[in-house]
Amino acid sequence: MKKMLLVVLALVLSVSMTFAGWEFDHVFAAYDLPVSDSYGMHGVAVDGAGNVWYSMYNYSTADLYAANGDTIAVYEVFATQPDGTPLSFSPINVLDFNGTLDTLVSSCRGMETADDGNILYSVGGKMYKINATTGAGIAMYDFPGVTGSLTCPAVAANGDIYLGTVGQGNPVKILNSDLTEKADAIASFSGAYTRSVAVSADGTDLYFGSTWNGIGIRHFHSDIPGVLPYDSASTIGGWQVDDTTFQSLWPEAVDLGPDGNLYAANTQIAFTNDVDHGSLYWVYGTDGTEKYSFGTAEGDSTAGGMYNGRGCAWSADGNTMYVADFGYNCLTVWTSTPDAIDSPVSIPSAFELNQNYPNPFNPNTNIPFTLEEEGMVKLIVYDVVGREVATLVNENMTSGTHVVSFSGADLSAGMYIYKISFNGEVSAKNMLLIK
Repeated sequence: MKKMLLVVLALVLSVSMTFAGWEFDHVFAAYDLPVSDSYGMHGVAVDGAGNVWYSMYNYSTADLYAANGDTIAVYEVFATQPDGTPLSFSPINVLDFNGTLDTLVSSCRGMETADDGNILYSVGGKMYKINATTGAGIAMYDFPGVTGSLTCPAVAANGDIYLGTVGQGNPVKILNSDLTEKADAIASFSGAYTRSVAVSADGTDLYFGSTWNGIGIRHFHSDIPGVLPYDSASTIGGWQVDDTTFQSLWPEAVDLGPDGNLYAANTQIAFTNDVDHGSLYWVYGTDGTEKYSFGTAEGDSTAGGMYNGRGCAWSADGNTMYVADFGYNCLTVWTSTPDAIDSPVSIPSAFELNQNYPNPFNPNTNIPFTLEEEGMVKLIVYDVVGREVATLVNENMTSGTHVVSFSGADLSAGMYIYKISFNGEVSAKNMLLIK
């Protein structure tokens, strides 16, 4: 029985981790504006409930009116369900911090999902944490000594937030989940302008774009984050044009996907003069291996065309990706395309088991699943050798969406598998505990 379980779980792990790429599905949101280098879609995130958040840079989407009659241009934050239905509090143009109001008069520099499922939102010199359930402000961080643009933030599995500035010469900060300062990751970041930060789950590796000077993805490493400094480790991304010419990647945005790969948006062709590689998303392993690209360079945005990306965000199961495109002023939806090796494995129709979030996690995570009908459910967690770790559910449940919490506080770091059995069908996914 244990041997059979391991075989089944191995197949499931193969399915969940093997992808051939991404296929364009549809446009999620768009503004009917000319292509411009001055304004555009600049942020996207998926909150803990699966809702999609986005905002624009340097394009005011509403006006407010002050008591003295002045007009205040605001840059709204939009939050919608996956089907495009706006949440009740969307759009947001003023954040309420327990009665203290902060009007959003600075435009979006990037978005990310915090470890608790709420939204981190960077603007000029500030970063907000927004309650994903109510749209209210939770906390605000004012980057010391900086009046210019901040980067899109990144979040490690332990909840630490990494935040820098687009301009050079400023530190890269490590913040706690409540936006209080913890340490400087890098005392003074130089050598490239950058719009985004990506961080490995354990916080030991940082990845930066190199906007404008095109030197690829810059990789920094620290054996003990927040204690030992981050040192330059490698540069990722580029192509040998001929015997004497090397064309580097110009990444406008860098994200670390749920598949463990780096997603880098190469800037528009006009900046790089590279018709073969510009205006596309390029995917790399963290070892620097080029995987593939996706999108149609400067093609029709309603059919997968790209101009210059500004970030990706994924659904909890990792199978749906939302991509912000600056020049085309739009947010598009992409679906994963599995390799042929995955095709013999069928997906149960009576229920859907989703990816846990956050993942990786430390020590708590949530496991969502949807039942098409009422029935007996067993949800069990195993270690990688097939030993049962915990039985989370063993009862009759009604149809609908359910979320079960799991704590790994008493477990060792490593890979675990959660398996659901429902009305004779079985599915499983892997999750990573980091300490």
